[in-house]
Amino acid sequence: MELLLDLLIEWLAANAEINIDDAPAVIVMSEKELSGLYDRPVHALYEDEEETIYLADTVDLSSMQGASVLLHELIHHHQKESGALAKFTCIRESEELAYNVQRQFLKTNNIALMPELDPFNSYMRSICG
Repeated sequence: MELLLDLLIEWLAANAEINIDDAPAVIVMSEKELSGLYDRPVHALYEDEEETIYLADTVDLSSMQGASVLLHELIHHHQKESGALAKFTCIRESEELAYNVQRQFLKTNNIALMPELDPFNSYMRSICG
């Protein structure tokens, strides 16, 4: 896990000009447990107060798509570190950058996008209200 985090952090610095000084903790748990934390089905989430990424054990980190899920959550950690997270009107606004960079990561590596990365779906997940 540590090696993957380091590689993703290096990719973010080189390709998205996003620097992460301290990698967050990553806790892997069952999808059912994770969904219980968020009150709806999710594969991953970033808890900013704990500076921890929670990842469902169903996310295949050996695949580029799975790694992109972790990368998405690293964006939220960067937003916390940089102070940007506190400036959003609602937490959903933080999703725009995370989805855009996740999409860039997959396109750069010639990997098919998951349905949630469709620009319309990403937009709908990024607006308040």
